[in-house]
Amino acid sequence: MNAYARWLFGIAAAANLMVAAAMSVGQGWFVALLALDPISGTNVVLVDLAAVLIAGFGYGYARVALDPARFRPLIAIGALGKLAAVVTVLVGALTMLHLWRLFGLIGGDLVFAALFINYLRRTRPQATRRRERRVFR
Repeated sequence: MNAYARWLFGIAAAANLMVAAAMSVGQGWFVALLALDPISGTNVVLVDLAAVLIAGFGYGYARVALDPARFRPLIAIGALGKLAAVVTVLVGALTMLHLWRLFGLIGGDLVFAALFINYLRRTRPQATRRRERRVFR
């Protein structure tokens, strides 16, 4: 499972860091690609803040990739963050139709969230599994 964790969380880290870089360094390209409204004025700070948070999650995924047992708690936080991002953009896309491109991009986070949750389920500590078996008998 360690090799799988390295691949899964390493890819998640790279994806987050690339999106964060595109949002901060390549804002013009990012906005044009996703057909978003131009980012100007104080909104630049909000987009940069979002990029920093996305990069922070990417750093967390990189830590999990290197040591999945030690950083296991970050996996649940990452899954929750990815699900929250998907729901947030979905709500926006339902009210602003031009956001469906952004939802297409962030839809990958739904896949990552499912894979993170599956990883947590498959790698549960033995003591937790025994307790669950006793409860459900």
